[in-house]
Amino acid sequence: MNILLDVVQTSLEELKDGLAGKLNMTDAMETLATSININAQPAYWVTVAYPSQKNLADWYTDLLRRH
Repeated sequence: MNILLDVVQTSLEELKDGLAGKLNMTDAMETLATSININAQPAYWVTVAYPSQKNLADWYTDLLRRH
């Protein structure tokens, strides 16, 4: 669980900095932004997360409950 939370936090902070212009936008950041926009679990998060078929909003709510 700690690895998942670290991956989520780190990737969201990098995306925030990329969107603010502090970092160059990478393909991974663009993929993350696209996944968030379509309410899908980002592929990188799925590799370290527990199995779930939920959309991103429901998955995140479930993650908060589990934590």
